[in-house]
Amino acid sequence: MSVDQNSIQAFIQILKSPANLISPTDWDELLQLWSNLPENDDTEISGILDNWLRNPSRSQLLAAYRQNLRSISPESQMNLGINLGLGGTTSPTKRGESSPSSKELLDNAIKNNAPLSDKQKSQPTP
Repeated sequence: MSVDQNSIQAFIQILKSPANLISPTDWDELLQLWSNLPENDDTEISGILDNWLRNPSRSQLLAAYRQNLRSISPESQMNLGINLGLGGTTSPTKRGESSPSSKELLDNAIKNNAPLSDKQKSQPTP
């Protein structure tokens, strides 16, 4: 993985964290940011996320992000015979299929982990 892809994966781990590190206000800002992310530019996406994390009010998120980044950096030792990916995961794609873009991975992580707003909670499902 590239440095930018590692950065995006480290951010996705924060989104999937059960620790609820992201405040409701930060979720609102993140959802606005998410709607404007470029489609296929890992470098730009990584930079945008990094800048968002650097807000002084997000120091706890930045610390968790940096810890995640250290755990997935190229210097970390991975036993490729046992652990194929982060947390011992295997690829979600089958051999020969294209992998989802970083934007798709981030989209899915946000959709699956964002708390429902009061507006979303009050709307009945059709």
